[in-house]
Amino acid sequence: MNPYHKQAISDLTILLRQAIDALEQGGPELVEPAKELREMVTRPPRVAIVGRLKSGKSTLVNALTQHRIAATDSLECTLVVSMYLDGAPARAEIIGLDRESIREPLGNGPLQKLPRPLDEIDYVRQYLPNVSLRQLSLIDTPGTATLTVENEERTRRMLVDGGQDTRRASSWADCVVFLSDSAPRDDERTFLSQLGMTPLTTVGVLSRADSFGAGAFGQVDPIIFAGEHAYKIAEQLQSVVETVLPLSGLLAESASVGRVTETLARNLGSLVMLDRDQVLDFIEVDDPGVIVRGFTPAMRDDLLDAVGEYGIMAGRGVAHQSGATGLLKWMREVSGIEALTQLLTGDIVYFAILQRAVRMLDALEDMSNNYNVRNHVRWVQEVILSQPGMHFVLLYRSYRNTYASNPNSVLLPALRRAITATNPAEVAGLTSSADPGVVRAKHEEELGKLQMLAMTPLSAAEDEARERLIVAHQHALRSLR
Repeated sequence: MNPYHKQAISDLTILLRQAIDALEQGGPELVEPAKELREMVTRPPRVAIVGRLKSGKSTLVNALTQHRIAATDSLECTLVVSMYLDGAPARAEIIGLDRESIREPLGNGPLQKLPRPLDEIDYVRQYLPNVSLRQLSLIDTPGTATLTVENEERTRRMLVDGGQDTRRASSWADCVVFLSDSAPRDDERTFLSQLGMTPLTTVGVLSRADSFGAGAFGQVDPIIFAGEHAYKIAEQLQSVVETVLPLSGLLAESASVGRVTETLARNLGSLVMLDRDQVLDFIEVDDPGVIVRGFTPAMRDDLLDAVGEYGIMAGRGVAHQSGATGLLKWMREVSGIEALTQLLTGDIVYFAILQRAVRMLDALEDMSNNYNVRNHVRWVQEVILSQPGMHFVLLYRSYRNTYASNPNSVLLPALRRAITATNPAEVAGLTSSADPGVVRAKHEEELGKLQMLAMTPLSAAEDEARERLIVAHQHALRSLR
């Protein structure tokens, strides 16, 4: 992560905590909202994983946590919203729609059954002592735009409706990973737009990359093909997602949860002498021992379960040459899980924290409409908004609101530059090595354009964004002196 962003996250978190402490002093009506907001700003960034039913969401949860914590088969547990958090002892807390909570111990695997009927459950919190969950907590959802309306309603209740409820602030997501086997469909894009996120906090994942094109036995490597397809989708969806990455969920999960053993690698490596057609026969025949002496159907099925057809075809040479250690490294790299993990724990965390801060401002605005506490809440609002550390939060709020009102606004590129910049030159859209005189001239040019925009029809969100950009350019000019 950029050191500048790392320090900004620390400073902003302190500022938000101080504001919440002040909010709590406003009376008993504010104690519970303050508690929810405090938990929200102090926990690790939270990633919501969304996509259609059977798109590989739970498999991705397991890969990211490096633990088989999420059910991936057709259990009823896959049909509820599940939050995965670091904590001990390992346990599940099933939260009902009536707010009653039932606690169930967890063993070494995922939750196997629900203690209440599915239609009575709001969501499930699952705790596991886990290093990965100390960096990112996760929300696994049942699916969007599915054939089962109830599944989508559960997802919406948590991510859309719950995102507007201060009583559930501690459950809010800070960024989104969207899984799909293609570019988002219209209904999926509509759903994404309702989450209150921006492209800076939304990552696309092209799932099942190991079966793209003609698959493992085609002329083109399916993961390379998926990578090229993901790049094209990312270009098309610049206004929707930060980027699109290809992912083989099977290889990622198997490499992350301990399925790669010396025995598995040795069995896979024993196939290195087979040609393409022989590998295909090995997979399809009833008795693989006729292709490779001593190979049983159970051994073959174990390979397919762990690495799939692509892993057998493309990974057998790696396993033969480098054993389990080399195979594990290859699977993590080729699956795409390394690239996705680096992205989710890198600079996107900074934008997720900005998203979190903006949601806290939204919550304060809602509370300021409560007659009994509005004077105190408005005082907290005034104090926090006057702090210099809120500059980028306000820029991000303008970016979010402008994006929501007009995804094609001419102000969005400038807002994005101002938010992501770490020096005055980048605010102006120049490289950090640009001559100071050129940088100054560019800022003055941009200020002139923004002043002229005041004469054109703008939405309320765009007008506020224009004013925030003026402040950003003026601040950058002052820092050049």
